[in-house]
Amino acid sequence: MDYSNPNLWFLSPSADRLDDAPDVFVIAPTFVFDADKPVYVDTQDREYLDGNAEFNEIAVAPIFADLAVNVWMPKYRQVNGGHFQTRNDPMTFFWDQQPQPVLQDIFAAFTHFLCNRTSAPFIIFSHSQGSILNGFLLGYYLPGCQAATQRSLGVDFLIGWGLNDTILSQTSYSASTSPTDTGTIVSWNTATKSEVAGSYRQTWGDASTRAVNPITFDTRTEYVPPQPNQRSLLRHYDESELRTHHGLTGARLVTPSQEGGIFAGVVVEVDIDEHEFRSDDTIASQDAAGLGYTHHWDISLFVDSIRMNLMSRLGISELRS
Repeated sequence: MDYSNPNLWFLSPSADRLDDAPDVFVIAPTFVFDADKPVYVDTQDREYLDGNAEFNEIAVAPIFADLAVNVWMPKYRQVNGGHFQTRNDPMTFFWDQQPQPVLQDIFAAFTHFLCNRTSAPFIIFSHSQGSILNGFLLGYYLPGCQAATQRSLGVDFLIGWGLNDTILSQTSYSASTSPTDTGTIVSWNTATKSEVAGSYRQTWGDASTRAVNPITFDTRTEYVPPQPNQRSLLRHYDESELRTHHGLTGARLVTPSQEGGIFAGVVVEVDIDEHEFRSDDTIASQDAAGLGYTHHWDISLFVDSIRMNLMSRLGISELRS
């Protein structure tokens, strides 16, 4: 996969490149869950391309559009979720077959990104399977880079996967604990109250998993009310268009010692009714993943909070026409 080919990027800066602005490397989540398709999804697969467009609409553009940043989002031969979604440890799947196209692609895309980015601090932004790959970048790629390149990481948003001791032991970066630290890793997973109180176990973490509150971006455990969370983007079950919500949900950090559910490390509890919204075709498919499953909305619930935090954390400005 030659990432000098512009067709291998879903998003990349071109004539509108900002030469003195931070670059953002986005690693998208799983879009194909079809065991009848190959293990590694072709980058021209229609379902895959539609998923990239959806992810950009609901989670990338609302945060980065009109900010003084250059956004890069590669196409890659991602692992088909239909082949690993029932495993207790999906991460091991990435080492089951040789060679591993998904890792080859992400490492190659990231190499191209590093060679063509600006001198400003860069941002990594990922979700779900993208955050598994983000962990491999942190653990296996960046440690081999020169120290100067490592220091230029502004912030890494590893969302929807467990930022645990395994990842942190393999990288020189630490877990973020405040809304202003830089050169750190910001991470969280969301769940509704019904899931926190239930017995469903999240598979994307372990007891050492860290998190920040995605409204305040600190590690305090006090409940944060909805009002500061200015904008969320979700589709309702009976609608096809995105709906903008203001103050939709508050958030608080919970741990297994505080709640009756079986959880893997620190989790962000949100106070919405998951059955009012859709991230798949049916309510039944949502419940099949576990009552209260809000993994699909880890980013879209907090788009303005993320955007404002990035601006203040790295001093990024808005572009004005």
